[in-house]
Amino acid sequence: MPLAPPRSAEAIAALTLAHLQRVVAIDSQSDEASDTLPTTEGQRILADELGRFYAGLGATVERDAHANVLAWFPGRGALADRAPVAFLVHLDTARGTRAVPALYVVPKWDGTRVPFSKNKAIQVDIATYPEAAVFLGEDLVHGPGDAPFGLDDKLGLAECLAVAELLAESPDVPHPPLVFVARPDEEVGRHEAVVALAARFAERGVRFGYTVDGILPFEVNVENFNAAQVSLTFPEHRLRDMTGVAALARIGGVNTHGATAKAEGHRAAPRLAAEWFAAVDPADAVFTGFVSNALRDCDAVVHLRVAPGAAERVRAALEAVMAPHLPRGASWSLAGGDGPDDTATEAMLVWLNTFYSSNPGFVLACEESAGREGYTHPFRARPVDGGLRLDLRLRDFDPARLQARIDHVVALADGLRVEVTPQYVNMGPRLAPHPERVAYARAAAEAVGVPIVVAPIRGGTGVDPFLDAGVPVANLGTGYFAPESEKELTSRQMMARHVAWLFALVQGL
Repeated sequence: MPLAPPRSAEAIAALTLAHLQRVVAIDSQSDEASDTLPTTEGQRILADELGRFYAGLGATVERDAHANVLAWFPGRGALADRAPVAFLVHLDTARGTRAVPALYVVPKWDGTRVPFSKNKAIQVDIATYPEAAVFLGEDLVHGPGDAPFGLDDKLGLAECLAVAELLAESPDVPHPPLVFVARPDEEVGRHEAVVALAARFAERGVRFGYTVDGILPFEVNVENFNAAQVSLTFPEHRLRDMTGVAALARIGGVNTHGATAKAEGHRAAPRLAAEWFAAVDPADAVFTGFVSNALRDCDAVVHLRVAPGAAERVRAALEAVMAPHLPRGASWSLAGGDGPDDTATEAMLVWLNTFYSSNPGFVLACEESAGREGYTHPFRARPVDGGLRLDLRLRDFDPARLQARIDHVVALADGLRVEVTPQYVNMGPRLAPHPERVAYARAAAEAVGVPIVVAPIRGGTGVDPFLDAGVPVANLGTGYFAPESEKELTSRQMMARHVAWLFALVQGL
């Protein structure tokens, strides 16, 4: 049996929450439009903070020009002579994340509506989100509710910080040499930031590792999606003739990660706008512009020209589309306002309705996909020279099915400019020869009395460079709800149990 942590569960919960509050107060969201590494200065600031912390525990801390932080701890006891093992998290959070100076705690949550201080409209309770029932009776930890605060991956980071601190207090606990790693720009897929790091692992004999970046409590992931992005450009064309009043509509979509889109009722602005277009009589309005929000892809501004006397009919049509999604965080407004005559918008909305009504033989929308199903997700659109560009995320566990998704979009895009960008691949085939990754995690879970879930992660973990270097890296859950959403939450007790799991795990490697 592994030795227990030197603090009580309550003290571990307090310790981990303190670490979480410190790191979520630092804005470290990445920026896909940046050509620097890291892509934002906030990641360097967080890296500096982590370097000081780990050095204070006696680690040998290394930094590189990309803000990778490596904290090396020597092995101890009977495991001292084993090869090093790595635990990895990422420094960055997704676009639209906001740093918060303090988190909120709801003691002994009874499943009723979470009191988000800056979002009175959103309805997060057990009736709306049954998946949150794992936190019933526990001390809920959440943000103000107006934006994500970064549990992806700052919860994993806080749990690793707590484990490192507890190990420093427990000199008799045996473990192999450990390296705690915080890497930049995972959210924007900058593998080049860690290629040299992966090579260094191979050179220094790191035998394997775990990313601590999963969502579900005590999940172990040895598979992830294959991923690609497809971009379609709709050229400018003649605008339908209509005399009318310019109007500006704002769509606030239901913001979720693609991994949990079905459970959380995701709706992105492109789909909602397409449903608006289908619901409005063509004689009542022309759609003259669409621009996705720069920070929240699920939101957008839509420009219309409304025919005389048609304003109330248009408003009623828009309201009917939005009403089912309002309890989950959607919002909308319609007011006067000048805008561009973007002549490609209606062509894009027609295409989207054709796409959603197609029947390719596999699940299309991320909001209808779960388990081992993939998805094809039109997530944002922005004006470009000569037209309007629609970006789609394509995900599937099987590479042949991913290609079928690409082929489906390309076939529907007859005559449009199409760009296909590969993103990442399933780690499953390269982890299959290493079943011990799961066995170690399972044994540690049994030792602390928690059940693990072995499941594919419905996303990516940024480990391709490590697998390329011959270092197998699986992924571990961190225990929270609603990733990359203003609804995200966890609990003090859940954090403490995950720290205990990791504390046991390092002793059994």
